[in-house]
Amino acid sequence: MKKFVKVVLGLILVVGILAGGLVITTRNSSGELAGVVDRFNPLVPEKVVYIKTTDPESVNGYGTAHYKQLAADQNGQSRTIEFDGLKKFRRNYFMKLKSKGAYVSNYEIMKKEAVPDAALAVIEATE
Repeated sequence: MKKFVKVVLGLILVVGILAGGLVITTRNSSGELAGVVDRFNPLVPEKVVYIKTTDPESVNGYGTAHYKQLAADQNGQSRTIEFDGLKKFRRNYFMKLKSKGAYVSNYEIMKKEAVPDAALAVIEATE
């Protein structure tokens, strides 16, 4: 019985160290691999960030547009974020993205007045 408890505690410790290491590794990353890791990592918190759309990096044959740009949270902390839109958005749309690290789960277009002031200052300064 003692051996079983040691094995279970050892596994919990290893999983905890791996999850913590992945949080550090993917922090401020914006690639597809970082998105997959952050999506399933329980130590990465969900956050809302805001963007002002720019031209997409690419558009595939189905019309899906890939964006990579600066995002800011309600406190004005910025990071680069990548996401795919179901279509190509016009420039200068304001959007709210629900993210978990580099993973973006959804987005919505919003009015400029609804964007928090600290985030607005950051995303408009990049023009």
